Amino acid sequence: MASDEEVLIALNSLAEVQACERCGTRVRFGDFDCSHCGADLEEAQRAWAERLVDRLKGDGRCQPAKG
Repeated sequence: MASDEEVLIALNSLAEVQACERCGTRVRFGDFDCSHCGADLEEAQRAWAERLVDRLKGDGRCQPAKG
């Protein structure tokens, strides 16, 4: 079962502002392509997921979110 700290880390990660790297349009949770320019968002989503896993493992919990 997840600890309260892990749940808070996950919830805070969902609140990170994600933007399309090509045009800067804010990306909504669940989007796979930019609604403005059509860019594929998989690379940025994978980077977000990696940061979340690192935080959950304890590698960089105190560091500010990137991107």
